[in-house]
Amino acid sequence: MSQEVDPSELEPELEALLVRLVPDMRSRWQSASEADIEALETIAGEELPRCYQWFLRRLGRGWADIGFGTHDFSAQTIVAGHARGLFPPHEGMMCIAHDTAEWEPQLRYYDLAHPADDDAPVFMAGPEAEDFEGEYESLRALIASTIFRNHYVRRMPHRCAGLLVDDGEGNATTALLPVLEDLGFSTPVATGSLCQLYEDGTHVLHSYRSPESTAPYVLPFDLGAPSVAALRKLLGIICTSTDLVAENLTWDPAL
Repeated sequence: MSQEVDPSELEPELEALLVRLVPDMRSRWQSASEADIEALETIAGEELPRCYQWFLRRLGRGWADIGFGTHDFSAQTIVAGHARGLFPPHEGMMCIAHDTAEWEPQLRYYDLAHPADDDAPVFMAGPEAEDFEGEYESLRALIASTIFRNHYVRRMPHRCAGLLVDDGEGNATTALLPVLEDLGFSTPVATGSLCQLYEDGTHVLHSYRSPESTAPYVLPFDLGAPSVAALRKLLGIICTSTDLVAENLTWDPAL
């Protein structure tokens, strides 16, 4: 990728989300070196998807301090790991995150064999060979979901987590989204069918289902709002406007 390209033009919605939610985000941008970016393109054997290009130009030296725990996404670590043969091979995939956890480390792989929307799916690999499964429909969804949850939902004064269940075993997401849109909610970044990020200026909703999930009628959710009353009101509207039932609710702070 040419050095002349402005990274902000690659993923404008994703970049705007980080700048809005993460304090001093603009001062945290750290591009990977040109040598490391070229090395990753060589490992991939093709031009990298646009979203990963943006990531390398903006967070290419790592982003642990803004939200993904013990995972090291830095280009330098990934290039060195591939060179040393640290990452078990998976056909059509490239490891993009090393895990520094001492107990049950989990790598992240980028499914370059199935690109979509200038991006590609992300897989999670555990310590055993059979521990390999889809995690996010895209790298874009992984980044947006992590930032939205850690820097928005968890900072709301009151939060409620649980499940929205369609007793008729219909698609819970399909039932929920029209209600949110009618209430004026919007999504800052398109993240696919399994990861939902919605806000209306007062409430925030985060929902994520694994690609491995076989129960589309069950939708995990995290809600944030200024008060318990606001959370209860929104849940009430959702459940009276649809066939969804709110179950397994937990509150923070506890009621």
